[in-house]
Amino acid sequence: MRHLRWSAHVYLMLCLLGTGVVWAQQDASHNGAAQASTTVTTAVAASRGNPVLPPKWAFGVFYGSYHDQAQVLSDMKQLRENYNGDLYWIDSSWLSGSYNKEPARYICFQFDPQQFPDATVMISTLRQNHFHFGVWEWPWVDQDCPLYKEGSSKHLFVEDATGHVANGKGWHGNKFTGVFDFTNPETVSWWQTLNQPLTDVGLNFFKLDTGGVYPKDGVLKDSSNSQDRYKTLYRKIPYEFSASANGGRGLVLTHTQHSTDADQYPGMWTGDSHATFDGLVAEMRIASSLNTPDTTAFWCGDTGGYNGVPDDELYIRWLEYTTFTPCQEFFGSKPTLTGSRFPWQFSKQAQDIFKSYTQLRYRLLPFSYSNAQIQYHAKPVQYQVRWIGSSQLVSGNGDSQILVQPITTAGATTATVSLPAGSKWIDYWTGKIYQGGTSSTVPAPIDREPVFIRAGSIIPLGPVMQWVDQLPLDPLTLDIYPEGKTSYTLYEDDGVSTQYVSGAFSTTKFTSENSNKHEVVAIDASSGNYKGKPPERTYVLHIHQQGSSPAKVMRDGAAMKKLSSQTAFDAGSEGWFFDAAAHILWVKFHISTSTATTVSL
Repeated sequence: MRHLRWSAHVYLMLCLLGTGVVWAQQDASHNGAAQASTTVTTAVAASRGNPVLPPKWAFGVFYGSYHDQAQVLSDMKQLRENYNGDLYWIDSSWLSGSYNKEPARYICFQFDPQQFPDATVMISTLRQNHFHFGVWEWPWVDQDCPLYKEGSSKHLFVEDATGHVANGKGWHGNKFTGVFDFTNPETVSWWQTLNQPLTDVGLNFFKLDTGGVYPKDGVLKDSSNSQDRYKTLYRKIPYEFSASANGGRGLVLTHTQHSTDADQYPGMWTGDSHATFDGLVAEMRIASSLNTPDTTAFWCGDTGGYNGVPDDELYIRWLEYTTFTPCQEFFGSKPTLTGSRFPWQFSKQAQDIFKSYTQLRYRLLPFSYSNAQIQYHAKPVQYQVRWIGSSQLVSGNGDSQILVQPITTAGATTATVSLPAGSKWIDYWTGKIYQGGTSSTVPAPIDREPVFIRAGSIIPLGPVMQWVDQLPLDPLTLDIYPEGKTSYTLYEDDGVSTQYVSGAFSTTKFTSENSNKHEVVAIDASSGNYKGKPPERTYVLHIHQQGSSPAKVMRDGAAMKKLSSQTAFDAGSEGWFFDAAAHILWVKFHISTSTATTVSL
């Protein structure tokens, strides 16, 4: 990678990232950049009070590390061959291989040439393998970085009352840093110019460190002198820059700072947790304080803990919990496990459990992403994931809910679970039914986090995937737990644009009605439209708690074909099969999404 002179126009003219293959979709992103920026502004203005949506791919799995180029590409290869994932960011080490001995590189917006000989090729390779890429940043420039002189002379940093640069300090060996004054339009343009080479070659999101405040002795350019305003801009400007790069929606991960309209610029992570069970409890306590307009609805934490080294048990229990959080990320401090939390750094048992739970997360994507859309569209807001105290979390609302109780004690093989009143609850693993409003001690072996399904739930499931939208949502499985008359409405959109704000989405209502030991499942015709909406799809009904095989299964008044085995069912295009051992009825059929249908047992 060639070294560059440090002026803004040179950053634009030369590739900061070195020579190499440029991401093939670069031009397409640029063509939509101006339009995307306008659309983002419209989305924010139209959605006050309800959290906007990040890209659909952000609901996959994040990985972060302090690895160099060779290690990053090795990580990518192992993940794609054996695991799931959608996002990879490099933390502060993209700037320097030394955490605190090269303060001048924090932050000069240049990849360390020793660790990253051709970052362009690295990013292109990640993108070609369906990983969205991000980097760590903070809002400070060290006084020994060549950029500092430009920022100081042009008054682009926060200054004190005497007109001198206010010291932002830092922790990478920094003694004095200038702080970007995001209330100054010229500073914003400069910051965008410095980041443009990154987005030109495929950067999709930012991990933003610090609490997002400016020095106490600083005076902002717009004279607001408001920490709240500064924190909002620290989220807003990178978010909108990311949105432009992505041609639609943006994504940032910031500390859990409170600021006005923070939920309009997703998301957050819960900070530098400790790799202990007490650290897990503390992280959950922080997470349970979110879901507010001045924080975020799209949050996650460092699975396994950031500081210290998790043992296998803690790693497993933590990942079981984060399978059900709005986003899921794996990351650790630089001295521990080389600054990462990849599954192959743990035992085979941990790797197997990692696979099963992350595969479950991807199968649940139709449900979780639909609930995120409901979170935007419904009034009052219905959060995709909400907390009961700080020890239980619930995914979904209304008739369809999944309750999770993370295990937070070392050596635990059982857990006492208090179930919400008002409905029955079904153990996801065993099918046992529990009454709401009661407490029960349930098994919790190392591979089984206590998970309960609200009776009456209709949970849409997709196929197992390695990355979001690897496969079309066909077949769509409806995991049905009959109880009286219940319903769930599936929301779908294109997953990338902000057109959902102006009505580009569809809804499909599913109803389950169980009476006198007879079950009727109705699927309404889909309402609404968006780019890429499927004109037809295959449905698989997975109906639980069936005591015996029905004499027949009817669809729209016509008898369906009974199949002799699970193998025959899986291979067939239409029909039904009764699993007597599991007490589950399977039904499959193909239909236009614009047509309603009813299945009766």
